[in-house]
Amino acid sequence: MRPTTVRSARLVPSVSSLEEVESAFLTLAAAPWPLTLPASLLTDPEAGALTVTMVRSRLVHPSCTAQARAGVWREVLRRRQEQGEPWGTVAVGFTVPGLRHALARLPRLAEIEACELEQEVLAAVTVELAAMPVGESQAGLRLVRAGDRAAHRLIYATQRARRTATVPLDENVIPIRQLSRGSAEVFAVLERAVNTGVVTKEEAELIAQTRLERQVMAKAASAVGMSVRAAFRRRAAAEQRLAAALAKEQF
Repeated sequence: MRPTTVRSARLVPSVSSLEEVESAFLTLAAAPWPLTLPASLLTDPEAGALTVTMVRSRLVHPSCTAQARAGVWREVLRRRQEQGEPWGTVAVGFTVPGLRHALARLPRLAEIEACELEQEVLAAVTVELAAMPVGESQAGLRLVRAGDRAAHRLIYATQRARRTATVPLDENVIPIRQLSRGSAEVFAVLERAVNTGVVTKEEAELIAQTRLERQVMAKAASAVGMSVRAAFRRRAAAEQRLAAALAKEQF
């Protein structure tokens, strides 16, 4: 492996995909030109306009009627279809509270980082949104359910992998998570694993970027020319092989 294949570690905090969406959404409502929707969709016809953050607050309040929610979503979907961005961001931003609630109820698995789960969820929401008809009255519910289903699929797949794996994914076996961030020992392990054919250069790069440098999988996958879904699979398989090799002291 060339020295540049697995880069020297630097402390990079994990990035929450939901927080990135939330930040973009909040920016849309910021001065001096906040994005608004007619207040008549939710309140009195003479009330003027509400920022998109205020509209979201009204949508999640128990007093908001189904009719009002449907009206807001129809308008957002119409604007998204006719104007494009930033209305796609608004639509996804409206789902953030529901997605957070759904994710909070799910089991935590050591094999799945929170940012990975959020990326999977948001990818499903984006796909569902792209297929959403403008007149969908329960758009918000459909989007949240799409994200929830994606999260469950990822968790169930991971749990199945646990049951069928020949070598359990044990933090005492795989030093990537056990050793201190940026440890030269971890990079030495990856270097030897590549040299002995246990993992490929691309797989070592994925492990180094996402486990040590705390990069989100989307960026790491792009760097090695893979889709996010393929990168998840490749990293999981590489870590299993690495665990087996270490357990047998093959390198």
